[in-house]
Amino acid sequence: MTTCSPGAEAEKHWPVFDSHVDLVYALLQPAAPALADSPFAPPLLAAGGVRVIASALYCADACNGPTAAAQLAALLAADEQLLGGLPRIGTKVELAASWRGDGPPGRLRLLENADALLEFGVAAACAAGIVTVGLTHVGRNRLADGNAVAAPGGLTAAGRQLLAELVAAGRVVDVAHLAPPGFRDVIDHYPGPLVCSHTGLRHFCDRPRNLDEAQLKALLQRGGVVGLAFAPGLLTAAGQAGLDEVCLQLDWLVQRFGAAQVALGSDFGGFEGVCAGLEGHARLPALAERLQQAGYPDAAIAGIMGENWRRFYAAVLPA
Repeated sequence: MTTCSPGAEAEKHWPVFDSHVDLVYALLQPAAPALADSPFAPPLLAAGGVRVIASALYCADACNGPTAAAQLAALLAADEQLLGGLPRIGTKVELAASWRGDGPPGRLRLLENADALLEFGVAAACAAGIVTVGLTHVGRNRLADGNAVAAPGGLTAAGRQLLAELVAAGRVVDVAHLAPPGFRDVIDHYPGPLVCSHTGLRHFCDRPRNLDEAQLKALLQRGGVVGLAFAPGLLTAAGQAGLDEVCLQLDWLVQRFGAAQVALGSDFGGFEGVCAGLEGHARLPALAERLQQAGYPDAAIAGIMGENWRRFYAAVLPA
């Protein structure tokens, strides 16, 4: 087995694909620095081996309704202005170029809360390079109920119609934040590619936000991939967590479902507090090192760190 220690050597061996980064949200906060001076500066991403991120366009529940389209348009403009130095990925060729690591990390666009698409339109979203679509955030919108809704229901008629349009457009649907009835509706009625970009696990932290074992099984049986988040509030009931908890929970996933569909969805930029030992992308080589110390084979580590996401998106992106 190849020895791989944290730092430059780990970067060479374990390229990273992070399936959920709230980069635009973080950079739009009051007094936030520019990308080059932020925790997401390209040199820091490179130090962690990051080749690709899924950059979330977070549409707040407060804007749900006819005004949501304007918010999405503003977020797309901010994404282009703030992240223009990170190449946008919308095709297999662009993904392959970023994965080779010849330049700065690439970014896929992920929409978090798709209420805006009822006015903005799926065709316009595709033209804007939105690859992955999460139907809700935590609240109720015109499509479905999020995980914080009391007595939630499933997909609305508008939600079912939107799913049909997303199928035709070849988009990936993200089940993160869906309440269980909507989750089941998507599993049962969306034949296209499915993921959970970022989540915790109910087995370790019994919160409505997290997926339980039955949901994980249903998603992975559909060929999906699950990204484990690094938000302490999703990892433990106490809201404090570190590298040990992340490794333990990744191992739980692998022991039950195998390593081929388990990956990372940090949610960096989208939560308060820190995961000790995984405070940012530059610390990711320590995670790979810990998995190696636990006896994981190189192929499994490579998959968890990024190859599983790369393979998934290489299969669904247009040529």
